[in-house]
Amino acid sequence: MIPKGRWTSYGEIGIAATGTRRAARAVAASAVHDPAFPAPWRVIYADGSIPEGWGAGDGGPERCRRLLEAENVGFVNGRADPAQKLLWEEIELLLAGRPA
Repeated sequence: MIPKGRWTSYGEIGIAATGTRRAARAVAASAVHDPAFPAPWRVIYADGSIPEGWGAGDGGPERCRRLLEAENVGFVNGRADPAQKLLWEEIELLLAGRPA
């Protein structure tokens, strides 16, 4: 769902899916526990930081950053570039099958 070279936050997906940020925790839990969750490394904290517990036992936050950088997501002061963040309105367009 989130295209290569872009990233988003748990809250942005929550808003796009349910209309509220309250779903952010459910999105995060799904990203962690559901192997079918698409490209979980593209979904991080709203400020562009990578959760400390990301991918525990599977390379951690460093692996997440490497995966994002391999897709040309830049980092500024240790956080994913905000210019590359996909917002909820853009996610809604993607869900509707229209380009963001």
